[in-house]
Amino acid sequence: MRITGVLLLALLLTACARPGTQPRNTLPTPGVSPSVGASPSLEEAAACPEGGVKITADRGDAAMGYREMGLHLINCGDRPVTVNGQPEVVVLGKDRDVQDIAIVPGVRHNEPAQPLTLAPGQSTTAVLAWRNTYDDIRKPPVSGVYLSVAPAPGGPRQIVQPPVPLDLGSTGRLEVSVWLK
Repeated sequence: MRITGVLLLALLLTACARPGTQPRNTLPTPGVSPSVGASPSLEEAAACPEGGVKITADRGDAAMGYREMGLHLINCGDRPVTVNGQPEVVVLGKDRDVQDIAIVPGVRHNEPAQPLTLAPGQSTTAVLAWRNTYDDIRKPPVSGVYLSVAPAPGGPRQIVQPPVPLDLGSTGRLEVSVWLK
């Protein structure tokens, strides 16, 4: 009788689930971002910002408090674009207010900076890394909901909203690698 009750409960839960949704207590499939709200229009998706490059962020990877997230730069213009060094990143909160975070050179992805020339359609990636450590009860944990990113210091900036916020804890530190081949 007990097995029948469990089986009945499982069937009931399966029947109540809507197609295309995930049960509440499961994690999303790696590499697949859950959709939130309406999807962007074709014009928004196809728009190429000033400077001929578009910057996006991926979902990232997390393990035992260590986090990494890729920043992707694609040449969406009609001319070659050269990048060199690391992107200039400013972490913003939910109200787009600047967060007090030190941006430091990446330690794990510490390849030397070298000029990368990207033909139209080509892309490159930089890696953001941080620790979700909360060790100072005097400060609330920092959550980076948006990033203001320039391909290089002084370049045109873009607001990027990662699929998940950067849970920076109280460390006040974000590592940024150079643009990688």
